[in-house]
Amino acid sequence: MEMALNLLLAGIVIVFFVLVLLIFIIKIYSAIVQAAQNGSQKRKDAKKAAEKKPELIKAEPQVSTAQPTATDNEAIPGEVIAAIAAAVDAMYDKPVKIKSVRRSRANSGSSWRNAGLFENTKPF
Repeated sequence: MEMALNLLLAGIVIVFFVLVLLIFIIKIYSAIVQAAQNGSQKRKDAKKAAEKKPELIKAEPQVSTAQPTATDNEAIPGEVIAAIAAAVDAMYDKPVKIKSVRRSRANSGSSWRNAGLFENTKPF
């Protein structure tokens, strides 16, 4: 009985020691990987900043007399168009020209298709 108890205690101590050792190994590995990723990101940022120096230009406000044409009852607000233009500008590093912005049809296709799209494109 005493030998079984000693064996049980030795097994429990060894298992927990190995678990703690694995935790430390994983934490050290994680720190090494994170340091490597941060270092490469800093080098990329420094290289990109050196290549691209922003120029300050004075922009004059432009007044547009053209009225937006909408196929449905309400036009797209200017704030929404500005947000879309800013998102496109942030996504591409080169200058782009947006030719048109239009609303998408909200109820295109069957409801089964829309349910499938919603199910498969929802965030995690």
